[in-house]
Amino acid sequence: MLQRRYNMMIAGIEDAPIYDGRGKGVDVYVCDYCGARIYTRYKDKGVTPFVMRCRKCEHGSSMHQSTIDEETAASKGFEVLNWIRPTFEQFCAAGEALRGHVLEGGLVLEGES
Repeated sequence: MLQRRYNMMIAGIEDAPIYDGRGKGVDVYVCDYCGARIYTRYKDKGVTPFVMRCRKCEHGSSMHQSTIDEETAASKGFEVLNWIRPTFEQFCAAGEALRGHVLEGGLVLEGES
């Protein structure tokens, strides 16, 4: 049943009426506790969180603050992480909340699924 739902989501994602951030720059998230920044880009079409736990301090919330162009991120040497759609195997290994997010077109940061 899960594989069928996952496959249906994959088959319809390109035509889904959701935001497609691919090629639209690098999103900057800033932690409200320690000020750490994380830079992300869309590798796949899908939805991403507006706020996430800070990857540096793990206490604060990193909120999407702005979007910069790829050239600026590259010239400043920022490490840019990709938002991806997890494979079915990664999807199955995830918790129930994350599986629900993915079935609604949600993406995860590469290496964290």
